[in-house]
Amino acid sequence: MKKIAIAAAAAVTMAAWVAPATAEMTNLEIIFVKADENGDLMLSKGEVLRIAIEQFGIADADGDDMVETEEAGDMAADAEFSDNDANKNGSISIEEMIEEKLADFARIDENSDGALSLEELQAAYPQQ
Repeated sequence: MKKIAIAAAAAVTMAAWVAPATAEMTNLEIIFVKADENGDLMLSKGEVLRIAIEQFGIADADGDDMVETEEAGDMAADAEFSDNDANKNGSISIEEMIEEKLADFARIDENSDGALSLEELQAAYPQQ
């Protein structure tokens, strides 16, 4: 019994000396970890498109495979929205979104290895 009490007291004392570990992740790092399905610390085109299609589905409230300005809300005023709207009709189709994501992928993949590292994403989106 004495040994257990001594061990417990030692554990409490040591815990007081060790500061609690904290890890803060950026939004980009969180998205990266969620998108990296196979855990290889790289994002394939498939992984990037899966996340983009999921987000598109969430934004497409009426389910018509288009994200209209009303559905996009404040993001409709963003340059990214108008950039994705290839035919400039005021909405983004799933096809337009996929084409834009593939173009983004190619632009961000600096070493042309067919996968995106966290470092490549951080270089492309430093504010995230």
